[in-house]
Amino acid sequence: MDIRKRKIINKAFAEKGIDNVIKWDIQKIKNEQEIRIEFISKDSNNRQGVWLKTDNGIEIPVGNNEIHPGILLWEDTAPKEVTFKCYTNDGFLSIYNVWDKGGGKQSQAYSSGMLIEELEGTLIYRCNDFGFETDFSDLVFSIDKI
Repeated sequence: MDIRKRKIINKAFAEKGIDNVIKWDIQKIKNEQEIRIEFISKDSNNRQGVWLKTDNGIEIPVGNNEIHPGILLWEDTAPKEVTFKCYTNDGFLSIYNVWDKGGGKQSQAYSSGMLIEELEGTLIYRCNDFGFETDFSDLVFSIDKI
């Protein structure tokens, strides 16, 4: 899979006048950059998670320290906070929200996306799994570059 180097805006929301909904976010990082994700809240009946990928892999320094091409963290099974190390040549971290209604992982739907704000250096992601009637609270998580 080709790793994207530019964020993707949700065109369906943009057509409705909300032009800041991101389907696929890209953050600039350094090689061996440590990142911390914190799950803040979930307000959905669906299982919620976040997918992350770099060009050279991600290491979760708990367990066997394997480097994975990408990682999928589910809010209900991951620790509340997870710290990992990113390996990259191109300097990009890909991020998007995922969910499971009971039939397996889903993402990148017509009406899915994230609102992102930065507060004192911390990125706050407010996610919508699908549907236009939303307050972007299906999953809220933060990312800090350490």
